[in-house]
Amino acid sequence: MTTPLTICRSSDIHGHENFPMGCAFSPDGTCLLTATASDGKFRLYDTPFQHLNNIHQIEHERDNHEGETDENHSMDEVTANGPQHDDIEDEIETTSCSHNQNQTQQNYTWKASLTSHQGGPPPSASSASYSWYPLMTSSSPLTSLYATCRGNSMPIHLIDAYTSQLRASYRPFNGVDELEGPTVVEFSPDGSRIYGTGFKTDRTIAVFDTTIPGREGRIMRLGKTRRSSDGQKGIPSAMAFAKHSGGDYDAPSNVFALGTYSPGSIYIYDDRMATDTNPAGTIVLHGGLAVVGHGKSFARKKRRFEHTDNENDAEDGGGEDLFSSARVNWFQSRARGGVTQLTWAPPTSNNPYVLYSASRRSNAVLSRDVRALSGLDLDGDYASSSSRKRSGGGVSRSICGLQSYARDGDTNQRLEFDLDTNGQRMFVGSGSSEGVVKVYDANTGKLDDEFKVVDGGGDAVNGVSFIPHPFGKNDGDGLLAVAVGSRHFHEEDLSDNESEKDAIPKNPGGFLQLYELKR
Repeated sequence: MTTPLTICRSSDIHGHENFPMGCAFSPDGTCLLTATASDGKFRLYDTPFQHLNNIHQIEHERDNHEGETDENHSMDEVTANGPQHDDIEDEIETTSCSHNQNQTQQNYTWKASLTSHQGGPPPSASSASYSWYPLMTSSSPLTSLYATCRGNSMPIHLIDAYTSQLRASYRPFNGVDELEGPTVVEFSPDGSRIYGTGFKTDRTIAVFDTTIPGREGRIMRLGKTRRSSDGQKGIPSAMAFAKHSGGDYDAPSNVFALGTYSPGSIYIYDDRMATDTNPAGTIVLHGGLAVVGHGKSFARKKRRFEHTDNENDAEDGGGEDLFSSARVNWFQSRARGGVTQLTWAPPTSNNPYVLYSASRRSNAVLSRDVRALSGLDLDGDYASSSSRKRSGGGVSRSICGLQSYARDGDTNQRLEFDLDTNGQRMFVGSGSSEGVVKVYDANTGKLDDEFKVVDGGGDAVNGVSFIPHPFGKNDGDGLLAVAVGSRHFHEEDLSDNESEKDAIPKNPGGFLQLYELKR
């Protein structure tokens, strides 16, 4: 069971429909980054370690006081003649201590320490993407960087997290030599490259050397042309690299997963394999089959991997194949609306080969094991189910997910999720009808806990970010940042009554909230 304690709430995000769009802790956990919707600012908040330490001191003093109170009560029970007003004084002092704790939380003002507004205010319908430099540590100002992009005709900006000044710009150009800004930006795990994608004019990925700003980069294509039938379809919407650990499992820095909007799909690539005939260097995963493909063409591809020895095989495994097919279809349908987030399991988890995905207008976050694609088992054997049973082996598996994590996701807005350091727990944001954060067991998909963030609903929990607790005693302790806010659409009032028009509520804006989690 996870016990949340509210630490603080942001107090500087104001304006109509101005709310944080997701949030992300820095790799060292010293600050929190977000982008606000209406004013187009990227805001950097310092993690309030001193405020958190003050709360712990108050709790420690209260616990010591309660211990003394219990001893006094025990003494009164023994003597049975002690003055009764001592108990009243103890209760007053305990109540005062608890009131001081609440007052400390309420009086703390959490505001952005730095804001960046490079390129001017964006259009109201634009989205923002940001990514921390993976080797960032606050003790080294040279590594305190983050990359931003906002689409349109704006380049990728590299921002100094100490001064909020522009460090460098990376300018992607399209096929007609026009500057086109990406909508998704990501660093490679070693920080040596910056990837930008999500262009509207073509299915491409722009790759830049972090040390060489400007327009000198290389373009990787997902297909021969924008409208050609080959390659991955749709506008790229999410990208994720496998995380490094430095231990027994060390993920390659060139392999990444890429998701697209409608038609929603997830492919895995290796940029070292890029050629003229295979533009984006697709990793050949058991025949090059995608994790999530495209409709009928995907179904035709999948039939290539269906192997049966004879009619008896179909009779033996018919029930199992029917169940597996239904499960595959269910997982595929949850991603077809358009992928909004991809995340690999941490290298310290039980299975670092798991890929998690979230999609718009989807009621579940999904997980897949990339070692078991295209109807193969983990050993890569093509044998049919009946022959495997006769030989004493396992049963081959279809393309399907491992687990699903339910949420209220009936919205086109991005709703994020995050994993703890060991990949044991998943924190899932939900839509405006619930306004909660759900905590799942990442291995089993079981709902462990949920806690209310927005009373009465009305706003979505669109972003979550977790870091280990700096003063925690248990492995599961941590800090959870939550981004709250969404756009509200009100029907136009055609009546002549001015008072009724003025009564239409305006969205006061969203906020960031920080929780302390203890197990």
